[in-house]
Amino acid sequence: MNQFALPLEDEAATDLASTGGKGAALARLVAAGFAVPPGVCVTTAAYRAVADTPAIRTAIESLEGLDPGDAEAIAERSAAVRSRIERRGLPAAVRRDVADALDALDAGTYAVRSSATAEDLPTASFAGQHETFLGVGGREVLDRIRECLSSLFTERAVAYRLRNGVPHSEVAMAVVVQAMVDPEAAGVLFTADPASGNRCVASIDANFGLGDTVVAGTVSPDNARVDRRTGEVLAYEIGEKSHALRSGAGERGGTETVELPSGRRESRVLSDAQLRALVDLGGRVEDLLGDPQDVEWALADGEFVLLQSRPITSLFPLPSPPPADDRLRVYLSFGHAQAMPEALPPLVVDFWRGFMEGGADALRADDARWRWVVEAGDRIYLDLTPPLRVGPLRRALPGRIAAVNEPASDALRDLLARRRDAFPDRGRSTDALAVAGAVRRGLPVLGAVVSRILARSVRDLAIGPPDPERERAWIEAWGERLAARVRDPDTPAGRVRAAFEGTDLSTVLTGALPRIGPHLVTSLVAERGLVRLVPDARAEVDAIGKGFEAELVTRMNQRLGDLADLARERPDVRDALRRGASLPEIEEVEGGEAFAVALDEYLDEFGHRTSGEIDLSRPRWRDDPATLLRTIRGNLARSDRGAHREHLRRLERDAEEAAARLEARADRGVLGPIRRRVVRRSIRAYRGGIQLREYPKQGVAHLFAAVHEEVSDAGEALAADGRLDRPDDVWYLRRDELLDALERNAPIDADLDARRRTHDRYASMNAPPLLTSEGEAPTVTGDVEGSEGTLTGTPVSAGVVEGPARVIRDPARETLERGEILVAPSTDPGWTPLFLNAAGLVMEAGGRMTHGALVAREYGLPAVAAVAGATATIRTGERVRIDGTRGTVEPLDRD
Repeated sequence: MNQFALPLEDEAATDLASTGGKGAALARLVAAGFAVPPGVCVTTAAYRAVADTPAIRTAIESLEGLDPGDAEAIAERSAAVRSRIERRGLPAAVRRDVADALDALDAGTYAVRSSATAEDLPTASFAGQHETFLGVGGREVLDRIRECLSSLFTERAVAYRLRNGVPHSEVAMAVVVQAMVDPEAAGVLFTADPASGNRCVASIDANFGLGDTVVAGTVSPDNARVDRRTGEVLAYEIGEKSHALRSGAGERGGTETVELPSGRRESRVLSDAQLRALVDLGGRVEDLLGDPQDVEWALADGEFVLLQSRPITSLFPLPSPPPADDRLRVYLSFGHAQAMPEALPPLVVDFWRGFMEGGADALRADDARWRWVVEAGDRIYLDLTPPLRVGPLRRALPGRIAAVNEPASDALRDLLARRRDAFPDRGRSTDALAVAGAVRRGLPVLGAVVSRILARSVRDLAIGPPDPERERAWIEAWGERLAARVRDPDTPAGRVRAAFEGTDLSTVLTGALPRIGPHLVTSLVAERGLVRLVPDARAEVDAIGKGFEAELVTRMNQRLGDLADLARERPDVRDALRRGASLPEIEEVEGGEAFAVALDEYLDEFGHRTSGEIDLSRPRWRDDPATLLRTIRGNLARSDRGAHREHLRRLERDAEEAAARLEARADRGVLGPIRRRVVRRSIRAYRGGIQLREYPKQGVAHLFAAVHEEVSDAGEALAADGRLDRPDDVWYLRRDELLDALERNAPIDADLDARRRTHDRYASMNAPPLLTSEGEAPTVTGDVEGSEGTLTGTPVSAGVVEGPARVIRDPARETLERGEILVAPSTDPGWTPLFLNAAGLVMEAGGRMTHGALVAREYGLPAVAAVAGATATIRTGERVRIDGTRGTVEPLDRD
């Protein structure tokens, strides 16, 4: 076997470590009988022969640890590595082997393409990061090979590896040299639609001549979308093909640009028959290589040839497990519904799947084979398909979803309109039977709950709202009982099993819903009644829904404000907080012990909470109160003593004045006195119920804290036994693996480092709020007027505010200056301490009824939710204008 150059047809060329991602894929295509231009791969042994010197190794090591955003340092150090490699040149043995291989190819000109060992992989494509040369004459091939080798260290490749956690010293470069093809047409085939993610739709870009115009984006190519199942051409758009690229003639080769005549520019590159043949070819490539593929192709002498193929790495994963039939299924992101769309570690995914599947069997038809909870990209998705197949539910569901995620609601409406065939009308009688069947199956579980909710709702309207302190005590005790189910078993294995099996969704609903649900139902009914009784009084109705000391988020923040005031009275404590001291350090200063006691009292009530608390792997506040200390420190610096209490009193006064105005407006005409009494009673019922909205979360969070505690303890024990490298590796196990390790002392064979890398990759993806079994992420883009760069979302809290933005992704590590606009991926109760200083709120997830929206309205903060890409688009420090009425976020500092 030749050490430095392997023909693509050589079996050894399929070894990625020798020929890199591109070369290995081409060798596999050749071995499977696909049409590929003849070629040879200069192996990674050649790269190592060049790069294995002390000076080059040292230069490469200097790249490790660079900040991916430090463009200047990356440019300087990567240029130094490239320069050393190019000055080193190719050893004589490499030149000799390449010359022999070129003699065997006997081509006029060549395509010379980089093929790194870390590119064209399912987890990282490195597309466009390394060099490619077309139309290379025989005398120049060696120079181009050297440049390809050094392109392992282009600035963009170095930055890409830094962002993706790929060590520079562990990669190597091979080079593919192929006979140059001079095609009639060329382009790119995606075997899955890269725009929507639909695995059943192929997308083709095409231009006349060489495909480099398509890959480089120098022309607007033709684009076609083809249904892979039927071969139907769904769309064909003719691009503005101003020119084509041709392979140059003569010994020096190269390429030349050819202007296309107008008639040629406006004509189709590929016929329908050619499209179908190309899509079929791509399907066979995908079957061989195992993932949706990005295929570069050329049409030469009437036949398609393959130039390269790589996985499409940008696609969001398909839901798992897949459906048992081939019918379209539609899934809603549980994380988006909870305003927390971030990726969850595998063990947390398993918890939520078990938690939500528990009790669902009672609602399934006898012959149902579907699971209503699936996972995709380390997120949980809920199957909406069964209700979508029932006419009345299909019509109602988008409206219900809008309350938590308006983009998902809009996308669902659009999908239902486009894919009517997937959700056929079955007739009213069939729909009625389906609904009746679900009610019949669920009646044993829901019947008693619904009757109790209705009875208590009537009681609230007739007698008045409950005592919030009594309800809070009940919900706390209920939550502690849930946590006790996890903590009670005698062994660690028993406690972990109880964490996964002791409580499920039906347990929680049948426990909390009959107690708190009636008050929330009464509040909703009363609110709607007020809007009807006193039309055009939306502002007053909003005002009476604020100013509750008993409301848990308000209570949480009021007590944090009290802690800040306590620190103000103790100068040493105040100074310690300002310099960022830890709690043990604060306790050592004068007055610190009293502060610690007050903080302990706070943690007794709220220590089981945290930000993003549906991610059970995250420490609770009682585990790490640093977040709370940062919030108190920010309060010290940016507000006056008692400001939080005065804010609450102002909201209370506003609510009283709004209530008086509502009663006065109702007391008109002959029936005015009656309407006034009804409005007064409705106001009481509305305020009495709305202040309890966060109580169920406060209770069930005790369960989540107990699960976190027991699993973390298991991780500590397994790490102490040497079966885990780190205690937090436990969160990257699957449920059964953890139970087997604890109960049967089974070995842990999983590659947890690989799971961490996969999780990190999924975490970097934006999860779609709506996803189909075909991989499509349906979206609908709305048109809202605004300046260039204006972002749009769901208006959730009225008002307009301008101010500097502060992008925060983790409230456990960052804080907010007073007057800044908080820009976050999502918010839940763990984020609310930051609201004390916020002037406005922008969230990438959420809807009108999610936590962040409710708190923003409580605090009178203009807020916009469901703003796609907000944390990536908006920069910390730039001024933005939020319009919480129109749902726009407008940058003010950009030209």
